[in-house]
Formats: sequence, structure tokens, C-alpha cells
Amino acid sequence: MNLEDYREQLDQIDNQILDLLHQRIGIVEKIGYLKRQNSRESNQDFHVYVPHREKQIIDRLCQQNRNRFPTEALEKIYSEIISACRSIEKPMQIAFLGPVATFGHAAGIAHFGSSVEFVPITPQSNIFTEVEAKRVDYGIVAIENSIYGSVRDVLEMFHNTSLQICGERLMRIDHNLMSASSLPEINKIYSHEQALAQCRQWIKQNLPHVELIQVISTSEAAQLATSEKGAAAIASKLASQYHQLPIVAESIMDNAGNMTRFLVIGHHIAEPTGRDRTSILIGLRDKVGSLASVLTVLCDHHLNMSKIESLPSRHKAWEYVFFVDFNGHLTDEKIQVALPVIEERSVFLKVLGSYPIAHTAAEN
Repeated sequence: MNLEDYREQLDQIDNQILDLLHQRIGIVEKIGYLKRQNSRESNQDFHVYVPHREKQIIDRLCQQNRNRFPTEALEKIYSEIISACRSIEKPMQIAFLGPVATFGHAAGIAHFGSSVEFVPITPQSNIFTEVEAKRVDYGIVAIENSIYGSVRDVLEMFHNTSLQICGERLMRIDHNLMSASSLPEINKIYSHEQALAQCRQWIKQNLPHVELIQVISTSEAAQLATSEKGAAAIASKLASQYHQLPIVAESIMDNAGNMTRFLVIGHHIAEPTGRDRTSILIGLRDKVGSLASVLTVLCDHHLNMSKIESLPSRHKAWEYVFFVDFNGHLTDEKIQVALPVIEERSVFLKVLGSYPIAHTAAEN
């Protein structure tokens, strides 16, 4: 066989893939019809974003793949296929911390795919308001960073919201230097203060005499750098694409393990997948051993706690509430047994949701 024969085979395979995508969309349309019909009969909203089902699809395909096709690429391809099929059922709007091309925007694209409408919101606490009012379908909010710790205003928003956590996304924060000028021509760098701090050593070694200018976001930095000769920005690859600003140095952060955890907030929780996380808020009495008493319940029921964060109570000085993550789903028997005991030993207990544990993903 010659080169043209192989190319013809590829064309035939691509035609088959396209035909199968058409078939997939046809089935999705039937599923959407049934969901709408059931929604009318039950007088309840139907959800096109089904986290447990999406995770099952991608996990199953990655397992069957056995690394024959690059795993990260396979996940991205199917994330986009699922996103496009979701849009056939119902267009979705996703709120994120603006402006466009921030890391929150990149996390939203990585999680939901590109076949949704992304709505930039500022400040981040207003994302809760938009989702609660159903002006958008879901929100994606940063909850913690591996270097800088928890995002306090987001934790505090969970006190009074009726929203549920229905998903999470881990994103590697990949800082890139971008400019229309070459590296030796750069005389100033715009970026958010955290990005500048996270790239301090690289800047010191490679551009020690440039002026560093703090701005409100990495996306704004990229926008400013497009219009000034000799200016550069530290931002995401998404910002480079959005503002059409060439990357002159990739991955310049001092700590390659810098990760941010994002939560998806909406009006429902995900069904169990077998690898889930549950988040709760608990208020504790102001007495010796109250926290230890609750943690003992988790230990006794073999629940692995992955996060605990204290927040000042809004009701009484020097009392605290705790944001707690542990592995498992609300429907698990041991959690159903443990939660009433925790509630009995607390001033209050609020379940924030159960959702699939996220894979670590690089920024798109």
C-alpha cells in the first residue's frame, strides 16, 4: 500500500466517526425528550449536566483505551463530545470569576467543554447569587490553592446558600510569559500580584531589571501587553489564545505543583460513582473536646477526611464553624449512620453536597 491508500483509509475512518457522532446526537435528542416529558409530569427541573454519568463514560473509555491513544487527549475529546451533546438537550450558562481568559474561565472550559455559554462575574461571591436566582445554570468557584490556602469569601458563602456542590475540578496553574516583543526587548511585565509572586525566581534569573506592574487579573495583564511595545504579561495559555499574544516563555512558575481546586455549584447533587467526596458545614459548641468528638465519629466510621477549615461563627464571638470534606457519598451506608451522630454532637450540620472526586488536570 502507498501513502494515498493509507490516507483513503483514514478518510473512511473519519467518515465512520462522524456517522457515529450523528448517531450519538440522535440518541441524546431522544434522552432530552424523555427528560423534558418526565420534568413536566413531576413538575421539576431536569438537568443536562449529570456529573456521575459523565465521569463513568470517561473513566470507562480511559480504562478500555489502555494508553493506546494519549489519555489526556482522549479525556479532552470526550469532554467536548459530551459538551456538544449536552447543548443539543439544552443550552447551558456557566458563571465564573471574570474577566474572560482567567484561570477560572480555563477551569470552566476544562470541566464543561466549550459548547456552553460562559458568563464572567465579579466578585466571586456574586456567582452564588446568579446561580441561586437561576440566571445561570451553574457556577465554578475557586475554593483553595495548594500554595495560598483556602479562598475565605467562597467558604463563607456556603453559610447561607441553598446551593449544592455537584462537581469539582483540579487545575494546574501554569504561568506563561507572553508578549508581542522578543524576550530581550521586554522592559515591563503586567500580572496579578499572586502570579508575579509565583514567578519571582524565574523573573530574577531571566529578566532581573524589568518593571513589575500589578493589575487586577492575569487576563487584564494580557490585554494591556497587547497594546504596548516592550510589555509582557504573565497569564494562562487561554489568555494568550484569547488576546492573540504570543507566548515567549512557557511554564515559568517557581513551583510546578501549584494547583487550584474549583467547585461546581448548582441546584442538585451528583449520584454516586464509587469514588466520591462529601462536603459539610458544622457548628460546634464552645466547650473542650467538641471538635475531637466530631472527628472521632469520622474515624469510628472509617471516613477519610481530606480537608477541614475553621471559620468564625456569625452568631457568637469566638465560636467557629468548620468546612469539612471526607471521602464517600451521602447514599453510602456508613455516611448515613455517621451524619446523625455528628449532628447530635454539633450546634448545626449542613450538608453541602456529594460529587465525583476530580482527577488532576493540566490547564488547557
